[in-house]
Amino acid sequence: MTISQALLNATSGLSAASRRAGVTSNNIANALTEGYSRRDVSLAERVTGGQGSGVTVAGVTRATNAAVTYERRIADAELSFNGASADAMKRISNLLGGPEDASSLFQKYANLESSMRALAETPDSAPLQQKVVSAANDLANAFNRISSGYQKIRADADKEIGDRVAGVNDALQKIEDLNGSISRGYASGTDVSALEDQRQQLINKVNDSIPVRELQRDNGKVDLMTPEGVFLLAGTARTVEFTGVPNFSGDMEYAGGTGALSGLSVEGKDITPGGPGGQNISSGAIAGLFNVRDNAVPEMSAALDALAFDLVGRFADPAVDPTLAPGDPGLFTDAGAAADVLTISGLAGRLEINAAVNPAEGGAAWRVRDGVNAVAPSAAGSDVTLRAMIDAMSEARAGEAGLLSSRDLSASEGAAHLASLAGAARTYAVDQETAAAALSQSLYEAEKMETGVDTDRELQNLLIIEQSYSANARVIQTVDQMIRRLMEL
Repeated sequence: MTISQALLNATSGLSAASRRAGVTSNNIANALTEGYSRRDVSLAERVTGGQGSGVTVAGVTRATNAAVTYERRIADAELSFNGASADAMKRISNLLGGPEDASSLFQKYANLESSMRALAETPDSAPLQQKVVSAANDLANAFNRISSGYQKIRADADKEIGDRVAGVNDALQKIEDLNGSISRGYASGTDVSALEDQRQQLINKVNDSIPVRELQRDNGKVDLMTPEGVFLLAGTARTVEFTGVPNFSGDMEYAGGTGALSGLSVEGKDITPGGPGGQNISSGAIAGLFNVRDNAVPEMSAALDALAFDLVGRFADPAVDPTLAPGDPGLFTDAGAAADVLTISGLAGRLEINAAVNPAEGGAAWRVRDGVNAVAPSAAGSDVTLRAMIDAMSEARAGEAGLLSSRDLSASEGAAHLASLAGAARTYAVDQETAAAALSQSLYEAEKMETGVDTDRELQNLLIIEQSYSANARVIQTVDQMIRRLMEL
């Protein structure tokens, strides 16, 4: 080996060691940076004039494991789906409240029944008559509040779908732009690792809302496709389409695309979760929100309406209140009218007490004792109609199908059953979320093992790089001494 070859080898080694030290230091500095993937320097032999002349930095590679990343994204999308469902079921259950909660629906039933029993002991008590009216009004208001809360959950879900779709479209456009920058970097040989990190973070954001598969293309570009086979990015970003409802009402529904609520599509291709298309997405936050809007909340709303219908029917029976003619509204009404099974949807939101018993609307509180259509008060001690109403509340009856009960229930048992349905659904949703979170976390840790920074290893690398640098510097020093010695001859 000539002196010049030795010098070339050493100087190239110094350059390579310097680059490796910079990359390793950057790895250590970003060890806790979310989304950062470890970098490694690739070295290659440098050849000049057919002779080896040291090493050259062939490039900086970014640590990846496509299989683990794909599995982690599937788990993340499932977690987002279950998270949306769990959040909704928590809100639903909280609206109903627990048996010990003074504002719960069950407690409002208990208050009405206890006030009626107290009045039955002293039928001529005007304060107790008013207390029954107040308890009945509180119960109707509780139904209204819960129904309104359910619709707010649906409206919030619809709005969040729109927000997430806008976020997905924005992220897809940014990924398209990064594809172009990365491709140009590949062509020029520049380091594009930081751009690839940015792109991966954006893909994770899209995947959180709509699960995607990442397809590698030439020059570092990627395309994105849903697991069901719909491209969100194929060279250029596709537009995900959804139209939110500014004025949401409880009677709105998707109905397979025929209703007032919007579905989800990608440039005309239907991907609505649960929709009639064949490529519907089934996980991710958007699918979870569709499930909340179109399935979970409507099912609970139907159960609430069925319970309200049961309550109305218990007091609208002429056998219970002889002052009523068939078809007359009883103590509880559908916005002042008799309830009809054909218009049961939304009944809980329209439930109110009969104006005939409400002094605030020109009625008389004594009618809760004598019957809502009574023309004049009965004898002071009369309690026949009142006790018939109490018996009606205690009677076990078959509820409407929406209540999802396999047995006959009393009025308060119906309220407890509804709370139980919501509680069971909440428990299931939270359990599913917890299981999905555990799987997502384990796959995240597995991915970090493959692509993250091990500071111990990087520090060891720095020691090796330091030794390499010292060795090359020693060669240069020796060459310098040899040249000086030759010059002195």
